[in-house]
Amino acid sequence: MRLAIGLPFVQSILSNYCLKAYFANKSKISMIRTIILFIGVMLILSCNSDQKKSATTAVTTENAASKFKLPSFPQAEMERLFQEATFIDYIFYDLPFSISQDNQPSIHANLKLISSGVLDNLPKNCKPIGREFFQINGEIVHEADLYFSDSCYGYVFLKDEKPIYANKLTEAGMKFYTNIINQSNQIKNKAINGK
Repeated sequence: MRLAIGLPFVQSILSNYCLKAYFANKSKISMIRTIILFIGVMLILSCNSDQKKSATTAVTTENAASKFKLPSFPQAEMERLFQEATFIDYIFYDLPFSISQDNQPSIHANLKLISSGVLDNLPKNCKPIGREFFQINGEIVHEADLYFSDSCYGYVFLKDEKPIYANKLTEAGMKFYTNIINQSNQIKNKAINGK
């Protein structure tokens, strides 16, 4: 619609200008043609851009409504980790630090961040903020992607890089990761501002 309304106006202005330019100096005609071509290309590209945005919006809405269908991390495995885990490591993808825990009280507190509730909705456009590794005597026995961003909260446990279990965060988990994000922002601000 914009193209049909705007193009005749632009053409009339440019054609009048082109006629004047032709009589004044023939070499300016090639420059005018280049300008017309450039404006035409820009109009076409802007129309295509609007179509792509509306298609992206439709896909995003579909992704937001998608269901995530995996069972909860088994209670027997959670009890095993509670009794036997010797090390928990976090590697964050965009935060300026990692976390390692090797004492029982910290490990137990960390395991309590994982709810027994099934994570039943995780939009496809969610990206994990990091990965958590659970070790027993130096062997990684479980690993999980950690999701903590708008509408994306929970753990997705992996085996051979494929999702096998999904759990929500507990209230304590929400508070813990909020604190981690806030600390990260403070570190970034200190690095930028020098304070």
